[in-house]
Amino acid sequence: MENKLNKIKSAKKWNTLSLSIVAFAFAFAILIPVAFIDSAHALTKYENCIINAANNHGKLSLSDVTNCYDNEFKGAKGSDANGHPL
Repeated sequence: MENKLNKIKSAKKWNTLSLSIVAFAFAFAILIPVAFIDSAHALTKYENCIINAANNHGKLSLSDVTNCYDNEFKGAKGSDANGHPL
């Protein structure tokens, strides 16, 4: 009887461990692509802003590029090239 209880406890531990591993893998598989999609969306908006600025003026200036960067990547506004606050 005691041997049977030990087998049941051991099986419950393995079930819990297996479920935890599957849950972690599932969460990891969902979160990583979401992070890349968000980054890709911001880059697309940045590129569109630069293209629109170049098309409106007939040329692209450094100030146009900087304005687009500051508008699309909000954390960059008021920072130098290394990310330090001005």
